[in-house]
Amino acid sequence: MRIFIMVDMEGISGVVDFNKQATPGGPDYQKAREYLMSDVNAAIEGVMEAGVKEVVVFDMHYYGLNILLDKINPQAKVIMGKPAKIYPLLKLDESYKGMMMIGYHAMAGVKGGLITHTYDFSMKNLYLNDILTGEIGMEAAIAGTYGVPLIMVSGDSKAMEEGKELPTDFEKAVVKYAINEHSALCLPLPITRKIIKEKAKSAVKRIEEFKPYIVSSPYTVKVEFFEVSGAEKAVKISGVKRLNDKMVEFKGDDLAFLWENFISKYQGYAVEERE
Repeated sequence: MRIFIMVDMEGISGVVDFNKQATPGGPDYQKAREYLMSDVNAAIEGVMEAGVKEVVVFDMHYYGLNILLDKINPQAKVIMGKPAKIYPLLKLDESYKGMMMIGYHAMAGVKGGLITHTYDFSMKNLYLNDILTGEIGMEAAIAGTYGVPLIMVSGDSKAMEEGKELPTDFEKAVVKYAINEHSALCLPLPITRKIIKEKAKSAVKRIEEFKPYIVSSPYTVKVEFFEVSGAEKAVKISGVKRLNDKMVEFKGDDLAFLWENFISKYQGYAVEERE
């Protein structure tokens, strides 16, 4: 059995400040990387104890260089460097029995949320086929196009509430309770390690119960920005149509490529051409 683990940073145990902890070069970034390793290794240990033979970890935060390779569980493989068009490259298919998301957060605008955003802090709202969607929902939908279900998520309390809106079940590991954008009631690492490990193990044991999150194609993605400048930047990308001063739209039949083509160009990391 193979399990795919996506890793972000804002929802990691103890992380409450984007600039100081989740930004490379920030004064507390190195310590936050240690917190990240605690959460990730707990998930790996849990799935391995449940009988998983292969784990692939994808470091998707910032430059994709947050994992401490000398600290990762040696039974896992790690994708670093944030490669574009990640799903087709990995050939994510039925050979992966499930996907986990470690360190995730609520979408932009969630009241009482912690470090809320949707991929980029310039984005106000993201709609997938007119469904208001955050990072959890979009990644689950993309995995669903390959028949892979989302089976477990760790993060803050508001992220877990967002997850309840998805028409799909998954194990939820709350590692901190959001107070506002910049603060949370945090649980100690020994406690969050135990929570994540137990939820990961439970997810694998329940693996046959989970169903992929399916959003019907063709896909229409709409992105609303906080500022006019966001839409002006986005509309320069091929295939993107401007709907109004702050909203753009793009369409396609391949959700993985559709979204990755847009976000990689908008954020400035290259997307590879189709073969």
